[in-house]
Amino acid sequence: MPDPEAVRRLLEGEIDPVEIEDDAELYSMAERIYGSEALEGLGVQAPQVGPVETVEDFGLISEDVSLPDFVPDISETKGGDAGNRARRRWFVLFSGVFGVIVTVFNMAIGVGAALCSVGAANMRQICNDDYGQTKVVWTEGYTYDRLHEIDSWVKPMTEILIGDLVLIVIFTIVAVFGILSKKGR
Repeated sequence: MPDPEAVRRLLEGEIDPVEIEDDAELYSMAERIYGSEALEGLGVQAPQVGPVETVEDFGLISEDVSLPDFVPDISETKGGDAGNRARRRWFVLFSGVFGVIVTVFNMAIGVGAALCSVGAANMRQICNDDYGQTKVVWTEGYTYDRLHEIDSWVKPMTEILIGDLVLIVIFTIVAVFGILSKKGR
């Protein structure tokens, strides 16, 4: 470690260039602080580095030393791939089941009834019991603006629409895919 007084003078810029040349650690600090171009401009030469010590070969391990048998634990799957695959499988399964439940709920009771009960919808045609048009027609109300039109709502259980059947089939296929997809190996 260089002299603390020399380090202070180096940081203040008041050190003699000869003093930097004589101390390899001080030269290293100066080079990191000011850069090698600035030191060359002052005429400071890098100090000579002595020979590097070589590490001796220790040879073979003595027979008196016993090493444990190393048997690496290598699983058949990659690190966290099995966990990700299982989470993805459950996500697909629950997405399919949730889709079927929402579609059947819309057909039987109507999504509008649920929206009115939580206060998310306040349309007179949906929330008033006289009208009772709480089932959303998916082929009509596919945007936010279209959901606010009366043509997008009908009475539940009056007719089974082709859009409802298509959604039930799609979500059932998704749920079956989630059930039958391979578990993590």
